[in-house]
Amino acid sequence: MRWNARLTVLCLLAHAGWLLAAEAPSTQPAEEAPPIAPAPERFRLDFTDLYVGFETEFQHRRVESTVPGKRDTLHINHDLQFIERAGVTLGGFAYDPGLLEYRAFLEFGLTQSRYREDSYLGDWADSESGFLTRYDINLDILKVKPISLNAYARRIDARVPRRFLSSLREERTETGISALAVGEKFTTEVGFSLRDVERFGNRWDENDEELESTRFYVDHRFKFSETHKLRLLYDHEHDESSYQGTKYTYNTQRDEVRAEHELLFGPDNKHRLDTYVRYNAEKGDLARDVLEFVPRISLQHTDRLRTIHRYGLYQYDQGGIKVTQNKFDTDAIWQATDKLRLTANAYGLHENVEQDIDINQLGGSIDAYYAQPTSLGELAANLNFGVDHARTSGDAGRRFVRGEAHALGGSRPVFLRQRGVIPSTVFAYNQDRTVLFVQGVDYVVTVIAGRATVARTWTGRIAENEIVYFDYAYVVPAHGEVMSYRTDLLIEHRFHFGLTPYYALEARCQETEYSVATPWYRDNQQRHRLGARYEQDRWQVGGEFEVFDDSVLPYNAVHLNGRGTLLSGPVHTIDAAAVLSKYCFDEEYQDRDVWWFETNVTGRSRLLDWLWAKAETTYHYENDSVDGDTHGVDIEAGFELRRGYLIVELVVEYDMLNLPRGDDQAVGIFLNVRRDLSHLLPARKNVR
Repeated sequence: MRWNARLTVLCLLAHAGWLLAAEAPSTQPAEEAPPIAPAPERFRLDFTDLYVGFETEFQHRRVESTVPGKRDTLHINHDLQFIERAGVTLGGFAYDPGLLEYRAFLEFGLTQSRYREDSYLGDWADSESGFLTRYDINLDILKVKPISLNAYARRIDARVPRRFLSSLREERTETGISALAVGEKFTTEVGFSLRDVERFGNRWDENDEELESTRFYVDHRFKFSETHKLRLLYDHEHDESSYQGTKYTYNTQRDEVRAEHELLFGPDNKHRLDTYVRYNAEKGDLARDVLEFVPRISLQHTDRLRTIHRYGLYQYDQGGIKVTQNKFDTDAIWQATDKLRLTANAYGLHENVEQDIDINQLGGSIDAYYAQPTSLGELAANLNFGVDHARTSGDAGRRFVRGEAHALGGSRPVFLRQRGVIPSTVFAYNQDRTVLFVQGVDYVVTVIAGRATVARTWTGRIAENEIVYFDYAYVVPAHGEVMSYRTDLLIEHRFHFGLTPYYALEARCQETEYSVATPWYRDNQQRHRLGARYEQDRWQVGGEFEVFDDSVLPYNAVHLNGRGTLLSGPVHTIDAAAVLSKYCFDEEYQDRDVWWFETNVTGRSRLLDWLWAKAETTYHYENDSVDGDTHGVDIEAGFELRRGYLIVELVVEYDMLNLPRGDDQAVGIFLNVRRDLSHLLPARKNVR
């Protein structure tokens, strides 16, 4: 047995040695096998974000209108919505990243809504449910080739807050495709896009607004050299909009051809010649044809002296009236010293209104800016003096203004610059000329002593202090002549410790000659502003006394304002601002006094590492001895919770607008819950 046991152990050891020898690397050199190349990746799909959540929204609105001599009206609206949603973000490419690369955000869900309105006309209720889809898809095709393509499609849903009014919902759908060709000395881009914007509220169709826009363009740029460039652009656009569920619609089609040429020349290419040509044809509402031709030459005579010379041809045909303007003007800019800069301008204009009138206009201005450091700070002064002479000949007729810009807001009257404005011809629009504001709904025009004032309405689409552009016609007399003088002066001293007292003057004086049958009234105006502001790192206060000596609507006013950061830190921040104004209008022209006050407080606080609270409140008060009192309250408060993969946002909104002839109150609650599931996704998925 002992021998058998030993023999068995020896056999096992020998077998183990053989196995180890088989696994041991050979000492003899062996030929290496060629590496196997991985198969090229033909398709890539990366999931980067995945979530589920729900959103609920409740709005209650009460609108009461009081019109003298008519029955009072009352509307009470309720709007309740639930949205369950799931979304994913992905990206990748097909065949090769240079061939087709894509990025996409997709969101799907279900919606349930219920609406109810109670009014003096009766009660209505409605409910609906449907399928929700939101997306943002972008494709890049052949992006590394001389000719590349880009296509996109997106649909976005957002809440649009309004000051002192209930929020609106906005659904925006956009699609487009463009091609870009890049050569050695040129680039050409061709594109087409569609856009549809819908805004809707909860009082049936009162707040509904829709804008549909289509655009096709060709943009070609030549770069012959570093000093010689040319751009050619063709743009076709069709806009159609409707507002507040009314029968009013705005429909227009624009076709524009534009050329821009630039040439640098002279020593070190300091001189520049650029030419701008544009032809624009519009059909539909406000149809008009416009031609512009503007060559301009800039000459850099010395390091301190530069002159600019322009000729402008501006011609438009609207409403059967053709107007042609020819204008020459010259600017000279001279940096006389490090402290003094002088600018001079001179111009001449001839305007012809076909079969009506001729206008010749000459003028010029000189501007001086001086800054002088002192032992206490810096003294700065800016003086501008201008003169303008306009003479009309021919039969009395109309003259037209295009694109006159004004900021609407506050209690200070906003005058259109010309006298004799015809109110029915006043049109207002935004900067892009895609939104036409409605007179009587978004703004009102009031004529006082031959001058037209414009003011935004509280319930319209024009935001506080928004820049609005106006087109209008005004009456000019036969054989009238006006000589205008304008002076602007600003003097201020900025002390090192933060105080800046200042004085500002805006003055216009006129001398007129006119026909007795068609008078042209003198329009003199002087505005004096004496004030001071005191600034520190976290706060600022200021005060101003204003004298507006006007031939139409003079007044005196006092303005006080302040803003500051009450708390600033990683945990709590509170910012506040307030403005108080008192306007006293001249009793001889209009017996009227106005108090105007507005304050705003914004705060954000971190309650826990994962919980934030935020709030913003605005209060507006206006006491008008003629039009009555206006109160506005806008409060928005909420919480933001971000813990782990969970995000919760709760916003409560209260809006109140109390006008002399009505009252509008609204309460809104908006809850959004989102649970991130991205950690459950694989980093990437490849398909070969």
